[in-house]
Amino acid sequence: MVMLKAKAGELVERFIEEAISAGLTWDEVVAVFGLASKALAQAAVAAGEGAEADCVAHARKRLEEAFAQDVRVVMADGPETEFEAESGDNALLATAHRRHAYKH
Repeated sequence: MVMLKAKAGELVERFIEEAISAGLTWDEVVAVFGLASKALAQAAVAAGEGAEADCVAHARKRLEEAFAQDVRVVMADGPETEFEAESGDNALLATAHRRHAYKH
């Protein structure tokens, strides 16, 4: 589970960095994430993982499970936030002027 959280953190970090770089609003990013989830479900169907309805339902269920997790977000100027200092297993999202940290 620790490895999964680390990998998930890295993917979330890259996804958010790309979204920030693209200049998308948070609302647009949420919509893109939903589209990506549906595309993954369709890729699962193509890979023989199940019927389309089942894969889409599973993707929706996993999105809801993930959304239900506690997440803490900290945005601060500077190289290190108080949150980073107290938690070594968080994901850091670096941009040109800010560092964002979240923990799940």
